[in-house]
Amino acid sequence: MDSAAPRPERRWLAACLGALGRREPPPPAPAGLDWDALLAEGDAEDLLPALAAAAGPAAPPAARRRLADALAAGRARHLLMTRALAAVLARLAADGIPALTLKGPVLAETVYPEPAWRPFGDLDILVRREDRRRADAALLALGHRRVADAHTWEFDIEYDGATLYAGLDGIHVDLHWALVTEPRYAWSGEAERAVWERAVPLTLAGQPSLGLAREDLVLYLATHLAVHHALAGLLRHWDVALVLAAGPLDWDGLLARAARWRVRRPLYFVLRGVESAFGPLVPAAVLAALAPRGPRAALLASLLRDAGAERRVRLEHLVTLLLVDRGRDACRALREALLPPADWLRARYGDGAASRPALYWAHARRLGGVLGGLRH
Repeated sequence: MDSAAPRPERRWLAACLGALGRREPPPPAPAGLDWDALLAEGDAEDLLPALAAAAGPAAPPAARRRLADALAAGRARHLLMTRALAAVLARLAADGIPALTLKGPVLAETVYPEPAWRPFGDLDILVRREDRRRADAALLALGHRRVADAHTWEFDIEYDGATLYAGLDGIHVDLHWALVTEPRYAWSGEAERAVWERAVPLTLAGQPSLGLAREDLVLYLATHLAVHHALAGLLRHWDVALVLAAGPLDWDGLLARAARWRVRRPLYFVLRGVESAFGPLVPAAVLAALAPRGPRAALLASLLRDAGAERRVRLEHLVTLLLVDRGRDACRALREALLPPADWLRARYGDGAASRPALYWAHARRLGGVLGGLRH
């Protein structure tokens, strides 16, 4: 969330989302509202289905038609995605693979007043690390294929915690075997086992599944928003706000877990953004306990204040580094990013025959692209 004062359209959009989450009537549209700018904002943030419920008869006819179409498309998309989710969950269950569903489908069905208000473009499924190859085989048997990206399958298996698949219907499945896949953050086997032990049973799309315990869900959503989206996105902040408002939280347990996961900084900046958009949802003592200090925290606060969302997304690698809890972890991450081991390079760039200098040259070109993004 930007620290600078948001535009009237964004302020009203956030106020409407807050009211919808509380099951209250949305505030009246302010005089002089720029409906074209509002629709553009809602479209960019994937919030048109929710805005359709908020705007109601206050919207001009053309805006009402566009919002009604967006809501109808959102409902149709939700049915399509949940049908695909049911097929994946059924196959994993038939193969005896426990599955924990993440993000969009769970949030839509458990904390959103209307499931169609929470769009999601892929299906995020977490399996245990020891089940990752069996889950891969299950998805391939369903007709899914691994989506080619900058990583090889061997790299994903050995060094990453997720890989992406596309089904015959074009719907993507993001298969995870580590909840926190960003290598700059600590993630131990003990923490991973504890997440599975705390998981709660759910029924999604008519199929049994598992979901994260609420404290784990808050931490996961905050970390994902901070690390993979550079703290940008009103929809993802609303996700966190709705989970916070869904019932009491064990804040002491949440703080202790954030320290073990080393995600206190991501949690702090996300909670602060949630409060900026939707009002007080977090005890003041919690924010005070999380508040980071030092030059990295000051630099990040300045960046959030002075850079808009698009700029911060381009600065994702810098934002991620500034969000690392411990200075020594940040230094280690920077060293490993600049000079990774040769085995990592071979898996990352998929050329077992390349010489070491050629591998480092390929890595240097990639880093050059990252640094180019920092300059713009």
